[in-house]
Amino acid sequence: MVRRLFQKNKQLSHAESVFSETGSLVRFPAVDIEEQDNSYVVHAEIPGMKKDEIDVEYRDGYLMIRGEKKFEREDKRRDFHRIERSYGSFQRTFEIPEDIQADAIKAEYKNGVLEIRLPLLSPEKRRVKRIQIS
Repeated sequence: MVRRLFQKNKQLSHAESVFSETGSLVRFPAVDIEEQDNSYVVHAEIPGMKKDEIDVEYRDGYLMIRGEKKFEREDKRRDFHRIERSYGSFQRTFEIPEDIQADAIKAEYKNGVLEIRLPLLSPEKRRVKRIQIS
């Protein structure tokens, strides 16, 4: 798996290339990334959360998805009482190719799935550098 370390705000993070292959490590949230005609589309499975508990940020070529999961369930019955809690924060960071329109990124959270659309620049605006051969 292609992974890069980068320094931001004096905090060391792991960034994955959008084109990397996931190994056998369990990652949360599970993420699918595909390139469609005019955009990259990211689907992250984050069930049981509210959209206010999820942060999505794009900065300097990196897309970050993070949040804190808080879960509590209480089960009271006549013959027993049980309370279960699950807490934890998560963060996934992906290196994104530079050919996107950063100011047009949109995110939607519905039925436990976060969808992020990163529109591609028009072909004329993509950076192409011709290399002179000497």
